[in-house]
Amino acid sequence: MMTRWLDTGWAMRLREQLRKMWVRVILYSLAGVVLASAAPFVGPWLPYIPKIDLASGSVDSLLNIIASSMLAVTTFSMSIIVGAYGSATSNATPRATRLLEEDHTAQTAVSIFIGSFLFSIVGIIGLSAGLYPDKARILLFVATLGDIALIAWALVRWVNHLNEFGRMSDIITRIEDAAKPSARKYRDRPALGAIPQKDALPDGLPLVSSEESGYVRYVDVEDLQAVAKDAGIKVEIMRMPGKYVHRGEALLRLTSPVAEDQVDALRRAFSLGESRSFDQDLAYGMTVLSEVASKALSPGINDPGTAIEVLRAGTRVLELLHERVDGKDEVKCDLVFAPPLNEAHVYSVFFAPIARDGAGILEVQETLQDCLAAVARFGDRSAAEKEARRARQRATEAFSQDWESEALEQA
Repeated sequence: MMTRWLDTGWAMRLREQLRKMWVRVILYSLAGVVLASAAPFVGPWLPYIPKIDLASGSVDSLLNIIASSMLAVTTFSMSIIVGAYGSATSNATPRATRLLEEDHTAQTAVSIFIGSFLFSIVGIIGLSAGLYPDKARILLFVATLGDIALIAWALVRWVNHLNEFGRMSDIITRIEDAAKPSARKYRDRPALGAIPQKDALPDGLPLVSSEESGYVRYVDVEDLQAVAKDAGIKVEIMRMPGKYVHRGEALLRLTSPVAEDQVDALRRAFSLGESRSFDQDLAYGMTVLSEVASKALSPGINDPGTAIEVLRAGTRVLELLHERVDGKDEVKCDLVFAPPLNEAHVYSVFFAPIARDGAGILEVQETLQDCLAAVARFGDRSAAEKEARRARQRATEAFSQDWESEALEQA
């Protein structure tokens, strides 16, 4: 039951919101404010501890130090994060900034710094207003020590994380990791659990059209199955994740008309947005990887090594896609038809731009041929050989030396 809920459209939208930095910032900030505000009410219920009473007088100075330092640290951290976004945009691809924005370590560090700042501010205000009796000051002092320990842990973790944050290898790894869950989904369920068949229903049947324009980011096939079962119909998905839908274009084809409330339920199974998502769109993940390689191969950057890293990363994603596991081709939703993943298209959006932009660079072409040879062994052989032939043709036309063509043929 829990697995089913985690794979619904509502869970996907919730995960998208939880990935945003402002959610953690608000949660940690509220925690800091509540902790400082609760001390006057909880303090009187604590036993009196004379030894701590002497130290409790220093809480005011400690809170002032935290307030002044956390404001500076937060500003410094945000400047680093914004700089990493700019570097990723200029050196890799603008699509990679979304993955940096979802970095848990950066979000946690900034949230702790802001939460500690607000905790200290509320504590200083309470002390200045005389809201803390002796026992409440003791509680505030203990909470301050705990906050200092939390800040120290966050600083050490954040400083260590900065060694990799926003670097090219880090960006490539993030994109690869973002593309792998989608590869696993299509590996286990080639049509996301529906019957893998394109154009399963004939033309002329009722259609469910989109009421807005945008990219299909997520399709809840289980919800479609539930509505189809209640209505006694079969449905065919016309727009899979990654496709752009204009207002009025068909999302679904139905075997028979259904009630208006059921049409609305069918529409709600589709999540649309202004940009594509990695969750169910493997081609998007491979496209973003390819963009990093294309940017690295541009004349202004000229970094073949990064393109080679991208080729290896993309090949690992495709290897995961074609991995043999039990339960593959399992159809969970027998009332829903959907086109299976177009593997040739996935190969093309990844390898073709790198073959084009790195046509005159021997080491890139050698790696590309090696990766395509591997894909031909564990994946769609004809599609991989087609991309290899195209890449060799581009490279042969771009090479200025005969020995380069000979070396590529040997590779």
